Amino acid sequence: MLLALGCTEAAPDAARPFLFGAWAVVWAWLTWRACTMRIRLSPDGIHSHGLWRTRFVAWDDLLMVVADHDLPMVGLLWECPTALLADGDRVVLNGVYGLVSEDTSRVDRITARLNTLLARPELRA
Repeated sequence: MLLALGCTEAAPDAARPFLFGAWAVVWAWLTWRACTMRIRLSPDGIHSHGLWRTRFVAWDDLLMVVADHDLPMVGLLWECPTALLADGDRVVLNGVYGLVSEDTSRVDRITARLNTLLARPELRA
């Protein structure tokens, strides 16, 4: 964002107001998307709405959900729920990230709830 503002300052005087407005719109859109990231459950599966894309995991393909580290370089700090599929794939569920903690974190509670729903199909609807 700072680089974008620096490029805006280097732009000609006539173009600056338009560039500041464009950056404000982009910033507002990214903030809105970050605030609305979440997991939605349906009878068909899990819809994971993240910042950049939406992922879907069907209940029939899902083995279990585990709390996993998102990226190796920040794995000591952040964790996210990851769906383990029957074919061996791992799908990171967008929209739910938390800090790694010694006790039960928000991500741990979410994974426990999803595993409960997976074991009891009557609760999914």
